[in-house]
Amino acid sequence: MTRFEKPAQFDNGDPYALSTPRAPTIGTLALLAVLLAYAVGFVILYPIAASSVAKSVSEGNDPALLQFVGP
Repeated sequence: MTRFEKPAQFDNGDPYALSTPRAPTIGTLALLAVLLAYAVGFVILYPIAASSVAKSVSEGNDPALLQFVGP
């Protein structure tokens, strides 16, 4: 080592090693998980609700025909 070279520093660890994800990354992944769960729930529950409304309409209980009774 010459006097112009900086000494090697090994206290930083391996620069290619995996590190823990940062807080914004975790927040973004959590938001994506929530949105994906909402979309999956909508895809699963929408046909069930639609068939229930269709069954009510076929029985003559159309929610659009119900009259509002005010106070």
